[in-house]
Amino acid sequence: MPPALPRRLLPALATGLLLPRPGHAAGEATGTLGRVFRTGILRVGVWLEAPPWGTYDHDGTPDGAEVALARLLARDLGVRLRLQRLAVRDRIPALEEDRVDILAALVPVVPTTRRHVAFASPHGELSVTVATTRRSPVRSLAELAGLRVALPDNTFAAEEARTLLPPDTTQLLLPDLIGCIDAAAHGRADAAVSYGWLLRDLSLSRPDLDIEPRFTLTHAHHALAMRLGDGDLLRFVNTFLFLRGADGSLAEIHERYLRGTPEVGPVFR
Repeated sequence: MPPALPRRLLPALATGLLLPRPGHAAGEATGTLGRVFRTGILRVGVWLEAPPWGTYDHDGTPDGAEVALARLLARDLGVRLRLQRLAVRDRIPALEEDRVDILAALVPVVPTTRRHVAFASPHGELSVTVATTRRSPVRSLAELAGLRVALPDNTFAAEEARTLLPPDTTQLLLPDLIGCIDAAAHGRADAAVSYGWLLRDLSLSRPDLDIEPRFTLTHAHHALAMRLGDGDLLRFVNTFLFLRGADGSLAEIHERYLRGTPEVGPVFR
């Protein structure tokens, strides 16, 4: 794990970079950031069924690229980290209901999620992929016409796929990603919509599974998410991403967990 930022930089990040606003002294942290400093605790929601971004190590401790990023953020803030495991459907509700301060849980930066949360600068990319058995002749989107395609219900992957699949495709909505893969592998569906990261993980952990990626449907960035209107925390997190991107820490996390360089670095608009 990279070292924490020098302690003398923390006041500059937490106060000096914040703009004064009516009713508050210049540099006074407000909202969630102010509460984090008062309590000394940062609550981060994580999705631990998404290796290598969120998973467990051999001791059963939360691990993964997003978990490592959350730990680094808490260290640089100088506070304790409280991880909260969330189901995929509970990520945004947990943030809206103030059960967590930040989501480090592969939330895609798309119009539907932008209506509910504020995103920091994107630091990664998700690919929505179609997978079939190795003997399948399917090689393109058009060749799914008339076939059964398993979709993971209530996910970004399913939302994207439903707008792109040929109109005569039979769409089978299943409860989760693994169920879709299993359906395709065992003949209950002709193809499955999934994520590139999951298919790569399965190729390493279950090489006997008769499934492989065929083509990519779409891409989306993912980012740390905060509540709408939490401007001070958002500015702090973006500054953290900028500094940690500049010193190579984000690339180090990406290399350790994803075995490569980041698909996207923090971009500030």
